[in-house]
Amino acid sequence: MNLTCKQTPFLHWLPDECFYSLCSRQHFFWCNQSPEETLNSLFGNSVKSFTHDFPKNLNLLNKYAKSMWGTPEDIICEHTIAAIFFPFQSPENVHALKQALSGPRLSSFKYRFGLVTGRFGGAHPLKACVECMTADRSVYGTAYWHLSHQFPGVTTCPMHGRLLMESKENRQWSRGFQWLLPDEPALVATCQPAVSPSTLTALHAMSNSAVTLSKLGITNQFDLSTVAQMYKEAVSNLGAPQKWREASADCFAQYCSLLQPFPPFSALPSSRRCAIEFISQMTRKPRGYCHPLKHLTLISWLFGSLESFVDAYQQLKKQSKISGAGNIQALSLSQIIEVQLSKITRKTGTPRPKKIFSDLKEKILDALITGTSQKEVCSRFDISISTVNRLLRMNPIAEQQIINKLFLKKREKQRNAWDTLVDQTPNSSANIIKRLAPNVYAWLYRNDRSWLLSKTGSLPSGRGGNYVTVDWDARDENLCTLIKKVLIEFPTDSKIRKRDLYQLVPNLFSSLEKRSHYPKTRRLLSEIA
Repeated sequence: MNLTCKQTPFLHWLPDECFYSLCSRQHFFWCNQSPEETLNSLFGNSVKSFTHDFPKNLNLLNKYAKSMWGTPEDIICEHTIAAIFFPFQSPENVHALKQALSGPRLSSFKYRFGLVTGRFGGAHPLKACVECMTADRSVYGTAYWHLSHQFPGVTTCPMHGRLLMESKENRQWSRGFQWLLPDEPALVATCQPAVSPSTLTALHAMSNSAVTLSKLGITNQFDLSTVAQMYKEAVSNLGAPQKWREASADCFAQYCSLLQPFPPFSALPSSRRCAIEFISQMTRKPRGYCHPLKHLTLISWLFGSLESFVDAYQQLKKQSKISGAGNIQALSLSQIIEVQLSKITRKTGTPRPKKIFSDLKEKILDALITGTSQKEVCSRFDISISTVNRLLRMNPIAEQQIINKLFLKKREKQRNAWDTLVDQTPNSSANIIKRLAPNVYAWLYRNDRSWLLSKTGSLPSGRGGNYVTVDWDARDENLCTLIKKVLIEFPTDSKIRKRDLYQLVPNLFSSLEKRSHYPKTRRLLSEIA
């Protein structure tokens, strides 16, 4: 193959175009027959794979392409989704990611940037807006992938406000990688249910914030300690007492419920307890591997918009440089947050006593020993939790009695829970019951192991042996029935493809990996193809 004729000309960037889109347009411009041919022309024969969200080996990019498209750092910052992960990372981590994308391996950056632990998912499907595609074809002669559509958290088009559609290609279940441009038949809607106006408004605001955050990440990084302190102060402005804390958590969970039906927001908290844990995690000492969508969700709820948060942050940093004193900095933080948030009347409790007399101490200890919770004791005697803890430290014998009583109560509860599961699932093995209540098993194993082993010893072993008892023919028939049902429901005016079946029958792809089974299903698929 003569590569000389394919080194020039190279196409120019279109407005808001991502790097994968430009490479795809170059592939069709060259009229190459295979994705590997374009990959070799752009990066050389040593590069064997490519991903559309985090492209690697940018240092190996053709020198003629570099002269037209820019340096690897320019491409990473301005034409990939990497920039959205920069603002809440240290400069060292940002530099490491740029080096990883320029080289052959991404190493552990997906963990450090929250893609593994953030519960927002590491898959970033290609997305497109139908109205943008129509406008692009009329202006530029072709539709292309807009970078502003590809960022995680962007579910609506920033320009037209309508929900984006996802590509069925270049997915885990679509097999081989290929260069492609947006096309209506290859796009699917991200959700089926009707979208309420309030949900659409929340999604659009989140999408705009994600695009704005990516632009900030090119030149700025936030100080995570300052960010965590701003979150903490903003939450405290909603009210300090416990009932205000619970009300705030309910409000945050309700806000998250607007976003939850849409990937990648399905892991956001949906209950008061989960919301409290989420807020507590974000207001503690910051961690570098936090996904940026966690920050954006909390910022949107607390500050209304990313711009308001950035204004408050910049004013705080400016004020801290002028003051140079810790107390003044803390005071200015409270004042700045108050400006950004709506003013809420805060209830102040009655002053608590500084000293507790002997008769009151005895009543408090007696209540604790009898099993009254610390929360109820604080409410009954009008004292703080720190006072209770201090009183217990000064009376170690009473504290040990309370600990023993709580342990026995907890042990009885866990034992009853285990016995109930055994009664409800007769003939089940210990492993099956363990999976039904892993927290109960873990507590008993750590704190009451002898009792647990005596109980599990009398249960069935649960060993099923090999797969001799599996009725593979019945499974084959069931899978064929599912495929035929899908064929009946599929529109008759369009031809069904194998990747359509993989999407409509979720377990089809994994089942066919067992090459020695499912002969009827394989014959049926060959007839369809």
